[in-house]
Amino acid sequence: MINNVSASESSNKFTTCTHDEKSLSANSKAEILNTNPNRKYSAFINNSSVDITLILGDTNQGGVGKGIILNPRGSYEINANNLYLGKVSAVAASICKISLVECI
Repeated sequence: MINNVSASESSNKFTTCTHDEKSLSANSKAEILNTNPNRKYSAFINNSSVDITLILGDTNQGGVGKGIILNPRGSYEINANNLYLGKVSAVAASICKISLVECI
């Protein structure tokens, strides 16, 4: 779930955000976010009707159902409480799209 903390309460402040959408092919793992040592926040939104699995790291470190599973209309965020600066990959059993934002 996306955590909507007000800017005055957040210790995780950022000035630049990049918004994107990635297409996923059926059963084909894809890198959706590069390693970024300056990352302070990122969110992933599954706007499709199928499960999408996020893989923290290289595509060979997970698979369909072997990672962070985003149910349809589900979301996952990287924030100050679980800051991960590495590569993020994704995979789904069907063709779909995933929306994302990364802030530095």
